[in-house]
Amino acid sequence: MRTMLLSSAALAVVCFNAPAAFAQDAPVALDEVVITAQRRSENLQKTPLTVSAVTGDKLEAQGVKTVVDLASQVPALQITSSGSGAAQVFLRGIGSTNTTEVGDPAVAYHIDGIYQARSTSVGALFYDIDRVEVLRGPQGTLYGRNATAGAINVITKKPVLGEYEGAGSIEVGNYNAVTTSGLINVPIGDTLAVRASFQQSRHDGYVNAINQGPGTGGNDRYDQDDKSARVRVLWKPSDNFSLILNADYLHQGGAGGGDGTYGTSRVTGDPWSCYCSTNLYRNNRFFSTGAEANWDLGFANLTYLVGYNFSKLDRTGENASTGAPNYFLGKDYTWSHELRLGGDTGKLKWVVGLYRFTEDNNVDFRVFLAANSYLSFIQPEITAESIAVFGQTTYEVTDRFRVTGGLRYTEDKKGRVGGTYLTNSAGAIVSTVVANVADAKWDATNWKIGADFDLTSTSMLYANVATGYKAGGYYDGIADNVYAPEKITSYEAGVKNRFLDNRLQVNATAFLYDYRDFQVSALGTIGGQDATVTLNADKAKIYGLEFETNLAITEHDRIDATLGWLHAEYTDFVLPRGDSFSNNNANAAVAACYTANYAAAAPRSTDFSGCRMARTPEWTFNLGYQHIWEPSFGGTLTGRIQTHYETSKNLEYHGFAQNKEGAFTKTDVSLTYASPDDRWTLQGYVRNLEDDDVRTASAPNSTTGLATNGAGEFYAPPRTYGLRLGVTF
Repeated sequence: MRTMLLSSAALAVVCFNAPAAFAQDAPVALDEVVITAQRRSENLQKTPLTVSAVTGDKLEAQGVKTVVDLASQVPALQITSSGSGAAQVFLRGIGSTNTTEVGDPAVAYHIDGIYQARSTSVGALFYDIDRVEVLRGPQGTLYGRNATAGAINVITKKPVLGEYEGAGSIEVGNYNAVTTSGLINVPIGDTLAVRASFQQSRHDGYVNAINQGPGTGGNDRYDQDDKSARVRVLWKPSDNFSLILNADYLHQGGAGGGDGTYGTSRVTGDPWSCYCSTNLYRNNRFFSTGAEANWDLGFANLTYLVGYNFSKLDRTGENASTGAPNYFLGKDYTWSHELRLGGDTGKLKWVVGLYRFTEDNNVDFRVFLAANSYLSFIQPEITAESIAVFGQTTYEVTDRFRVTGGLRYTEDKKGRVGGTYLTNSAGAIVSTVVANVADAKWDATNWKIGADFDLTSTSMLYANVATGYKAGGYYDGIADNVYAPEKITSYEAGVKNRFLDNRLQVNATAFLYDYRDFQVSALGTIGGQDATVTLNADKAKIYGLEFETNLAITEHDRIDATLGWLHAEYTDFVLPRGDSFSNNNANAAVAACYTANYAAAAPRSTDFSGCRMARTPEWTFNLGYQHIWEPSFGGTLTGRIQTHYETSKNLEYHGFAQNKEGAFTKTDVSLTYASPDDRWTLQGYVRNLEDDDVRTASAPNSTTGLATNGAGEFYAPPRTYGLRLGVTF
């Protein structure tokens, strides 16, 4: 909090001197940002949506390397990494903690427009990025599948015709961190260009496994050993046709997350030390390829987008107390196809399209019990298929007033064959503990109605009413396991402004969400079986306010800030007796919110109505200040400070006091020197200046709310610092 107050004081001093700065003759203006959030290119400030765009230059300057780092750049965005390395993405308090092979996100994540179905596949390193677009609110019309909370689209840099380009960098830091990256753009003739890039990043673990000394084969936790590569090929034989081919590869090594730092495995009072599983390693591989073809037909543009993703997960370790081995193997294959036709006739802008998605997944997870005996969770066939037809149009009623309407119809099918078994050392099934067999189908029609009005040439009002849909599914560990789809109706109004000759940008949004059958996931025990369980809360309500501002004070001084206020609660969420996965032995002493209908013996019904939802801090605040010096020896020095503050929040749905994280402040600082010819840069940085212990996720025991018996807590990285040298040619 002290750092936030100091930063605010600095902001006040700068603003006090702003009139003199504005009187300067040098032309100063904020940059214009072009986005494709509505499936067409348009100015960010002219787009009637609540959308944030973070440019690649800003990502690089602020050291954003992964999707987790993106959270401090966007209002109402919460992103954490679970022990497996999978990302849990929340927007305005809506997301999913189910990162298993059957868990669907609520924030649709795309790379160059291609949907990423599994949360484990969004961990690709951020480099050579053009921009990241974050759309807040349900995107049921144009993005459709699993976008009830919003959508994120990571847009990589494309090949450039007729230009050679190259760049490279090396970064070193504490925890023996080393990151290297490089890129090259090569034109081939007048119609073909290739762009290739790579990055390798590693550091030692943040958590010390103190039970693993020399010769034990042990390793620390939350290390990194990632390698990634990307290739883009552009072919443009004429002005009305272009084809982009893409391929991406990511390998995740090291020990990864594994154990949380909690309960009996945690050293008392120290989240950075634990008694951990031994011989832990991961060998995860991700590969994707696809293409985007664009035809200008004269009356309209035709786009075909196809993507294929393959992932292979391999994680192995041994129990810390018994030394018994366990391993997790998983493979996932997805295909997506989207065909769009869009036109602009002046007063009418429109797009229609078809979409199809398929997924095949298999999992083999085994835990050693005794000699020649394993408890095996085997899912040889997990399938999903989704098809949709959609359209959206915007009509210009007058030069200043426009209306928008959209519609999307979706069908989802899911199936699985598998179960939990006792197997011998050869993998043969000895007996069945529980069978997991499911086959379900759902459909939904989503719509959107909106209007926007230009108050002036640089100010716009907009309002939208939209619906969203997230498919139902099934969870692991028990036989009767199907849950219903999640549905939302969103009401939103906002204003976008540019003032002071394009120096000041002020955007504001108010929103209200009505949810039905909101999907809630957590670790639970049902029928004696541990499982990541998803159930439906009948009703939930969320509303809030968001503000974003950017100010170009002078040619050398910039300020950016965001402020968010959020109220989120379950308005009707009662788990009947025998149906709860959190109350079989509910302990009133650790329950912060819910009321239990106590009977003589478990099970008991539990009422979560009125409880605040997980990952929903009431207030969030970001403040950044940047100053550029021009030293006498040439070049430029750029200093930046960025502070993120948020109030307390529940880490899980039930509000147990032990799983409530307090308010915190996180500050990053950097100083960058750029040579006079901009051919090389040298940056020094410190991230998480406060070095506070901040929990990002918690998976409590289902009966006590305490982080014991296999559940755990996960923490944001501690303070890191380093130097980065970059060159271009």
